[in-house]
Amino acid sequence: MSDQKQILERYLKAKFSDKTALSITRVNKLADGWESDNHFLTVEYGDMPRTREDWVWRIYSGAGSQEKAAREFQSMKKLHDAGYPVPSVFLLETGHSLFDRPFIIMEFIPGEMMWNLLDNASVDEQERLIDQFCRLFVRLHSLDWKQFDDSLPDDDPFFFIDRWLAEARGGLQNFPEVDVSPFLEWVEARRDLFACARPSPVHQDFHPLNILVKADGSAAVIDWTGYNVTDPRFDLAWTLVLAHAHGSPAWRGQIFNGYQRHAEKPVEHIEAFEALACARRLFDLTISLTYGAERLGMNDKAVESMRSYMDGHKRVHRLFVERTRLQIDIFDKLFGESG
Repeated sequence: MSDQKQILERYLKAKFSDKTALSITRVNKLADGWESDNHFLTVEYGDMPRTREDWVWRIYSGAGSQEKAAREFQSMKKLHDAGYPVPSVFLLETGHSLFDRPFIIMEFIPGEMMWNLLDNASVDEQERLIDQFCRLFVRLHSLDWKQFDDSLPDDDPFFFIDRWLAEARGGLQNFPEVDVSPFLEWVEARRDLFACARPSPVHQDFHPLNILVKADGSAAVIDWTGYNVTDPRFDLAWTLVLAHAHGSPAWRGQIFNGYQRHAEKPVEHIEAFEALACARRLFDLTISLTYGAERLGMNDKAVESMRSYMDGHKRVHRLFVERTRLQIDIFDKLFGESG
C-alpha cells in the first residue's frame, strides 16, 4: 500500500491544486462491496494549523466499472445538491486511472450501519429505526424526478415497465443458458398492473446496510451504483424482498406499512413488483453461483457472500413461486427445497 499511497498522493496534489501541501497521513482498508474496494484516507493540507479531512477512496471492479463509477458520482452529486443526505463527492476518475480501475473520492461519514443497530436494539428502538428508514425512503421517492432526468416522458404510464421488459430481453441474450421466458410472458400478460403514475429517483439496493447512522442520530445513504429514475415501486419491492429474505419475519410488513404511512397514500400492486424483484434476485444469484459473479460486474467476494445466505435465497424462491405460481427449472434446481 505504501507505493499506492505515494502514487495516490501525487495524483491528489495535482487534482486538488487549491489544497496546498496536501499529504495523505493515513490509509486504512474498509469493508469491500460486491462491486468495489474501499479505503479510508486521512488527508492534511494548507498552512499551519493544517486542515485535516477524512475521505473514502472507492475503486470499482468488474464489467461496466467505468459506467458504475460515473453513475454513482453523478447521482450522489445531484442528490447532495437536492438536499438528500448522501456523502459529498469530490473527484471522479474513469479515464486515465493510475490504478487501471476507475474510482471516486468522497467524504467519509462516521457512523454505524443501521443493520448493526437493528440487530442489537430493543423492540421500541427497532421500531424507531425502521420508521427513520421509511422516512428516508419516502423522502428519496418524493424528490422531483425532473431534476435528475428530464429526458423521460411524463405522459406514458407504461414507459418504465416496457423499458424493464426490453432491458430484460436484451440482457438475457447474453445468458442463453438461463431460460426465464415464462416469467417474461407472465409480466407481459399483467402489464396493466405496472402503470406508473409518477417516477422518482431510486437507489435499487435500499437496505439497512446502506444506511449510516451518525452519533447525533441523523443518517446518510451510501452505495448508489444502482441509481436510476423509474417507478419507485421497483425500489420498494426490492427492499421488501430483501427484508423478507434476510431480516426478521416482521420487517417486511413494518417497512411496507411505514412507507405507506409516510407517503400518505397506499401503494398499489406491490406484489407484482415483488415478483420482478424476486426474479432479478434469483437471476443474479443463478448467474453468479453457476457462471461467476464477474459476468455481472461483481467481484469474487460476492459469490462467497451469496453462498453463505442460501436459506435467504430459498425464501426468495418461495416468495417468487407464491407471487407468480411459476416453476422456472434453473431456479428450482438451485433454490428449491431439495437444492
